[in-house]
Amino acid sequence: MSSKVARLVFQPVIRLSDGAQVGAEALARFPVRPQRPPDEWFAEAAVVGLGPELEIAAVKAALAQMSLIPPDTYMAVNVSPSTVGDPRLRAAILPHAERVVLELTEHEAVEGYDALLTELNDLRECGIRLAVDDAGAGYAGLRHILRVDPDIIKLDMALVHDIDADPARRALAASLVAFGKETGASIVAEGIERTEEAETLRSLHVGFGQGFYLGRPSQMGGTCGLTSGVA
Repeated sequence: MSSKVARLVFQPVIRLSDGAQVGAEALARFPVRPQRPPDEWFAEAAVVGLGPELEIAAVKAALAQMSLIPPDTYMAVNVSPSTVGDPRLRAAILPHAERVVLELTEHEAVEGYDALLTELNDLRECGIRLAVDDAGAGYAGLRHILRVDPDIIKLDMALVHDIDADPARRALAASLVAFGKETGASIVAEGIERTEEAETLRSLHVGFGQGFYLGRPSQMGGTCGLTSGVA
């Protein structure tokens, strides 16, 4: 199997109150055939036993570009729960600990919370912050949020879409804002695409956001490669 190259792009995380950039999320894109969404590439890598290798390669490539984002911002990188305890991940992120947000992806259920929480707490003691990605979708439910106790809760884009016209979505977002206020977690809304969505989220006191309306992912020059059985 030939080497597959992931292109890294970075999407700004914006403070909704004043439009200031507070962070950037690293996202992998695979401009190769067959063309598939990034999560399918990572899922297939996991099936053949190479999930951690691909995830860590992407993390390393992203962190290598830390100097290209504003110095007072953080970089968010995505990893699955099964990769959190990998010593290669720890070695990659610790040199940048104070500026790293580790986003737990929602694509797999957590089989052993005690071990995961031990690993996460160890990383957090080093200054790394933790985010639960895509809250409200997949496995990132309320039980997961309660167990993980993240520093950042990211609202899934399906909850943000048309929030200005949907009372149920507004009610759920408001409840998570209240939850975040009680627990000290920041709320980031993903997938903001329209002015009306941004204004509604701002009125609900959602602190931060991402999406095409606020800033599209852009490339800063990095790639990561992995020779594997992923076809």
